[in-house]
Amino acid sequence: MHKPRNLSTRMQILAALFCCLTIFLAGVPSSRAAEDENIALLDRSAKAFASVVKKAAPGVVHVRVEKSVNRDFQQSPFEFFNDPFFERFFGPQFRHPPQEQQPREFKQRGAGSGFIISPDGYILTNNHLVGEADTITVRLADERELKGEVVGTDPQSDVAVIKIDAANLPFLTLGDSDKLEVGEWVIAIGS
Repeated sequence: MHKPRNLSTRMQILAALFCCLTIFLAGVPSSRAAEDENIALLDRSAKAFASVVKKAAPGVVHVRVEKSVNRDFQQSPFEFFNDPFFERFFGPQFRHPPQEQQPREFKQRGAGSGFIISPDGYILTNNHLVGEADTITVRLADERELKGEVVGTDPQSDVAVIKIDAANLPFLTLGDSDKLEVGEWVIAIGS
C-alpha cells in the first residue's frame, strides 16, 4: 500500500515539471519570433547587396592580357638525370648526353578585373596585370570586346589606368575612403 506522503511528493514533482515545461514553452514563441526577425533582416541585407551589385556591375570589366616571353633555353626533361646529386645515389648509367639548347618564345596570358571610371573609356585596374602586357583586351558587361592601351601605372600601389576607344560608357565614381568607418560593409565585384 502507498503512503499518502509518497503521493504528495509525486504531485509536487509533477507540478514542478509542469511549471518548468510551461516556462520553457513560453520562451519558444519569442525565440522563434526573434529568429524570424533575424531571417527577415538577412533577407533585406541580401537584397540591398544585390541592388548595389546590379547598379555597379555595368561598370565592371574583364581584362585579358597577353605577353611574349623569351626563355634563354628549353630544358630537357632528362637534365634531372645529369644532376650530380642524382648520379651520386644512382650511378652514371642514367646519364644522358647534353642536348642542344635553343631559345624559346611563348605567349604568357593572364586575366583580371577592372572598372570604368569615366564615360570616355578610362579603366582602373591592377598594374601587375597590365604593366608589361603586349596586348590588352577589355570585355564590357554587354559582351563587347575592345582593345585597351596602358595610359599610366603605379607599380608601388599596384594600380594602372588603361583606355579603350568607346563613349557613353557606364562608369563608377570613386568614393572618399576618409569617410569610411571601421566595421562598415564592403562589396568586391569582379569579372
